[in-house]
Amino acid sequence: MKTISISDFEPIDKKFPAMRFLRLEERLCCTRYLIVDEKQKKTMMIDAGDGKDQLDFVPDAVFLTHGHFDHASGVKPDWPEVWIHPQEDAALRFMNVPKNAKPLLGQQFDFGGFHFNLLHTPGHTPGSMCLFEEKSGFLFSGDTKFAGGSYGRTDLGHADAEERMKESLQLLEQVDWKLLCPGHGEMEYADGRMI
Repeated sequence: MKTISISDFEPIDKKFPAMRFLRLEERLCCTRYLIVDEKQKKTMMIDAGDGKDQLDFVPDAVFLTHGHFDHASGVKPDWPEVWIHPQEDAALRFMNVPKNAKPLLGQQFDFGGFHFNLLHTPGHTPGSMCLFEEKSGFLFSGDTKFAGGSYGRTDLGHADAEERMKESLQLLEQVDWKLLCPGHGEMEYADGRMI
């Protein structure tokens, strides 16, 4: 099993070196995002991956954009703060909601000098959510919205998924994001440039 270090995560943008990502192309694993607070010596992860590798550090907080195995299976039982939207349905196909995941009740929080707004974006799953960071303009969209205008699957077994996805995408159109950071594939700047 491969071991992943903080240094394996690359900066997303040179203006915000504390915000990093790790994308693995060789298997179905989500892109993991890491916010590093050097001053407090803490880390926050957005999505934990598929569990087929291990971290040599324990994130201080983990936010799961949804409960599918490729986003949530990397969570370890001893991780102290793991959060997921309370409407996520662990009984649906492809789910692996960690037992230590707590229902996320707030709509915003601060970490490492950044301010995050949480947006409930059902459609791909009932509890899908996105995180928007105001200072950088980064939108961490999980499998709700992808670069190039595509969006996550809605045929995975829950009611009204397509309609809920349309509503969620309309909500995201109102967010003034500068960089879309999805759960898979390339990231996209608002002007269409891809990274």
